[in-house]
Amino acid sequence: MRRWPLWAVMIVLAVAFGGFWYLSTFVTMPADVPVWIRGTASAVTGAAFGVVFGLWIGRQRRSVGPAARDRALGRAVRRGELPADADPAQWRQALEHYQQQYRRQRWFGPVVFVLAMVLEVSLAVTGRPVFWFAAAMFLVFLVVTLVQTPKVLRNTAAMLAELDRREATEPHRAT
Repeated sequence: MRRWPLWAVMIVLAVAFGGFWYLSTFVTMPADVPVWIRGTASAVTGAAFGVVFGLWIGRQRRSVGPAARDRALGRAVRRGELPADADPAQWRQALEHYQQQYRRQRWFGPVVFVLAMVLEVSLAVTGRPVFWFAAAMFLVFLVVTLVQTPKVLRNTAAMLAELDRREATEPHRAT
């Protein structure tokens, strides 16, 4: 979806979230709620989600810069290996963006996921057992964040150092 236009991303997000919302109403709403109310609520919720997160994704794409469209960027961030043909200016912008984003996530992610788990567990204990699924989901998010964030920070720091090394050894080109 990185190469898709933003409007297409918004539509996919809206349909996917609206469909998920519709299915979840059978668990979260009373059984006597008419289908047209469920459908309308799902369409409105899906459209709002698609627009809001589509705009957020557009903002993120601009922050990362032109390198965001390069599939090699995601692979490089996961592996920590800078491609030989990486454009230094574009990749520096993208890597600094990821580094800043993951520095925030280092403390913000665990706080959010632990608070969400506490909320879901309290809802599961006092209400419907379906909230145990949500608590488990937030536990998985917490573990992934605790494992992934330090790795990405190490990889981006190493690649930025490699960019510095390449720029120091490369003769300056006239642009």
